[in-house]
Amino acid sequence: MALAKARLCLLFLVLFVLFQTAALASPPRRLVLIPPPALRVQDDLLMTDLAVSVDNEEGLRDLLKNGAVLELGLTITVVRLRSILSNKQVEKRQYSSIIRHDPLSRDFLVAIPEAEGKREVKDRNISRLLNASWKKLSLPATSLRLLREQGEDEEFEVEIQISLRHTDVPPWLQKSIAFWESEVAPDEKTLLPFVLPNK
Repeated sequence: MALAKARLCLLFLVLFVLFQTAALASPPRRLVLIPPPALRVQDDLLMTDLAVSVDNEEGLRDLLKNGAVLELGLTITVVRLRSILSNKQVEKRQYSSIIRHDPLSRDFLVAIPEAEGKREVKDRNISRLLNASWKKLSLPATSLRLLREQGEDEEFEVEIQISLRHTDVPPWLQKSIAFWESEVAPDEKTLLPFVLPNK
C-alpha cells in the first residue's frame, strides 16, 4: 500500500514538472524584419533603418529571465557592383546590441548601437522594450564621400546580416554543456540596391 502511494506521488510529481516545462514559452527560433530594412541619405551618410524582432517575444522574455544574456549582431557591408571585374567591397561596419534581465530591478535592459556610441534602454515589459530599441535601429552604412570616390554612375549593394546569439553559457546549462548552442536563431541576410544620387 505504501509502495503504491509512493508511486502515485512520483507520477504526480513527474506530471507537475512536465506541465510546468510545457507552460514556459518556447525560445525564439527566428529573427523577424518587419517592415523590411530600408536605406536613406542623412547629411553625408548612407543610413540603414531596421526593425528587428523575434518570432516569439514571450520566449525571449523567459530566456532572459532565466539568466541568458543575448547579443544581436549586425554587419553592414557596402559593395560596388561591377559587370566585368568582381564586385568590390567598399566598407564593412559591425554593430552589436546586448539584451539582458536585471533580477534586482526586474527590468529588461538593452544597449542600442547608434551613430555616436551606444545608449541603454530599460523596461519591465519586453514588448515595449523591443518597440523602443531593436524595432527603431538606424545605423550608418557608409559615407557618401566614400561612395563618390568610386566614380560616377556607380551602382552599389548593401548587405545586412543579422544574428542573435548567447554571449555566455546560461546558468542552467553550465552542467550540461554537451547540449550548448550559442545561436538562438539562424542568421538573416538582406540585400538592398543603392544608386548614388547626383549632388
